[in-house]
Amino acid sequence: MGGVMSYGALATKIRAMKSYLLKEKDFRNLAQMENVSQAISYLKQIPSYRIVLEGQDESKLQQRELERLVVGTLYYDFSKLYRFCDKRQKKLLECYFRKFEISVIKRALRRIFNHGDRTGESRELRSFFQKLSNIHMEELSQAETIPDLLTALRDTSYKKILSGLDNGNELTLFDYEMALDLYYFSEIWKQKDKILRGADLEMVNRTFGSQIDLLNLTWLRRAKKYYQLPLTSIYSLVIPVVYRLRHEEIRAMATAADEKELREILARTYYGRHFGELTEGELEKLYRGFLGQVYGEERRKNPYSLAVVTAYLHDKEEEIDKLTTVLEGVRYGLEPRETLAYIKA
Repeated sequence: MGGVMSYGALATKIRAMKSYLLKEKDFRNLAQMENVSQAISYLKQIPSYRIVLEGQDESKLQQRELERLVVGTLYYDFSKLYRFCDKRQKKLLECYFRKFEISVIKRALRRIFNHGDRTGESRELRSFFQKLSNIHMEELSQAETIPDLLTALRDTSYKKILSGLDNGNELTLFDYEMALDLYYFSEIWKQKDKILRGADLEMVNRTFGSQIDLLNLTWLRRAKKYYQLPLTSIYSLVIPVVYRLRHEEIRAMATAADEKELREILARTYYGRHFGELTEGELEKLYRGFLGQVYGEERRKNPYSLAVVTAYLHDKEEEIDKLTTVLEGVRYGLEPRETLAYIKA
């Protein structure tokens, strides 16, 4: 009864929002568009995208700006859900919000390292961020160097994380992005036991625990296959959290003599026993497919819990990834069948 009381209005709100998510027929229709302008016109008919595309001239909208606007629909949805949450529920969403902050910081880092587009986030999205974030968004959008970026992050924990990377060696974009990802998952895992209980805590354990395990497996596999890294560097890629994996399994994979030995160890883990031989491509498919399955199961099992919120946000992120891929296919004139093949699980 407590779950219904706490989550009844939120669950109703999410059911309404879920009805506006893109359907398979929408992706098929979009993939058949002759150009991106036609695709934008189509998206303007869908309420969740109309809110960011209305008033935009589809013939003049640049690729990067279009991508930012599409991602902006996730932020708008998050803000709607946040307003419906109580104080305890908001605490987890504030941890989840770090994922959005990190995405914005990563875009700024890529502009710095690749000397690319410097337009930053739109003013509307900056305004949204400032409600929950201490990042100085205007300064971040203008950052041209790492010191500029750190100045924009001066009132956040991200400054300490990124400043602490200076070990005398030249740092790469990968170093900065990896540090942010490690921080995000470690922080969620540390905070969950303080702010959640019951079904909500079990849901976060399963969804985030599975995600962390699969990310660790993917990075260990890539490190062993593509990079000749010292053991300390391999360990630095591993999120210091375990769920279904065991510490000794991670150590064994990190110290494996070659990729063949790593595959043999992987086959004996929980994921290897349940899903068979996992090549790198299969691992990436499993990461997406298994997580979607876990979020869906949690939502069905606990329809009046925080699972309805996290599952919706997961579905929305998946939608944006698929939409971005389909728009790229249209932009480059791929056959619809070829474009749609890229978004199949």
